[in-house]
Amino acid sequence: MPPTTSEHALVRGDLTLRPAVLDDANLAADLLTARLPDEPMDPRIKRHWWASGDPDWTVERFIVLKGRGAVGFAWHLHAPWDKMPERYARVSATFSPVHETPENLSAVFDMMEDRARRDGARVFTVFVREDLEEKIATLLARGYRKDRYARAWELDLVAGRARLLRMREASRARMREQGITIGTMRDDHDADRYRKLHEMSEEAAQDVPRTVPHVREPLDQFMKWFASPGIREERMWIARLRDDVVGVSALSYPPVRGNVWTDWTATARAVRSRGIARALKLETIGQAIDLDIPTVRTDNDSENAPILHLNAELGYTSIPGRLQLVKDA
Repeated sequence: MPPTTSEHALVRGDLTLRPAVLDDANLAADLLTARLPDEPMDPRIKRHWWASGDPDWTVERFIVLKGRGAVGFAWHLHAPWDKMPERYARVSATFSPVHETPENLSAVFDMMEDRARRDGARVFTVFVREDLEEKIATLLARGYRKDRYARAWELDLVAGRARLLRMREASRARMREQGITIGTMRDDHDADRYRKLHEMSEEAAQDVPRTVPHVREPLDQFMKWFASPGIREERMWIARLRDDVVGVSALSYPPVRGNVWTDWTATARAVRSRGIARALKLETIGQAIDLDIPTVRTDNDSENAPILHLNAELGYTSIPGRLQLVKDA
């Protein structure tokens, strides 16, 4: 069953919100790229995740029209309420730069909040890059409050090449001493590797600092990750301790446009503080160096002290991060 969407257009002043269809993913990616040209959105990745949403979630997406022209897009989504009794709903609106005015933002957030509220939401949550000051001010004026901050980082693989490759060799030696095997998902031949990776990832996801509670992802939904155009199993690194999968790290390589980002790094609780996350990240970084990628990016919640410390040690430098804002419905 595909994600739900409204069957009818919404109108507020001179803005019309028509229900989005899958082919609109390219348009949404273009609008996001225009709004943040230093952070291009890959249209193939955007389309994949639009098509691969969890069918149990509620998702409504809209293209914002002014006259006949598309000037933005908006959406709201939430997990099934029986899996999230706190009833958080995420809402969003993005416009092309010339049309992202306080008036347009307020009109569209009015509509998204109203639809989420009618669906039973008790708290709205929004993510905004920290340098979009006018958008943040508009949301604060609407009653949102700053809740969390995700720091973002960039690593220069050209300037740091020799140092990072030396660090990779040191981590490889440390893993050998501990009997931990590091390799790619493609080269792992355990028939049960996906289930093991899923269980380890779910355990790690529960420990990520967050306001909106983590909702467990079923295995069939988790498997859609491997079909993402940005993910390749020969570039996904896992750690094994005997028969167990105890860590993972993967970079997402956008096939059309965009920066290379860490997609997920996680380790099992039982093996933390043994340098496994460092070793995995260094394998992804070393591979990116071999592929002549000039920079890679990552982001982490500002309360996730261990990974922030690791990023600093690896030589990442800060770039604009994301604020999470919340508002009672």
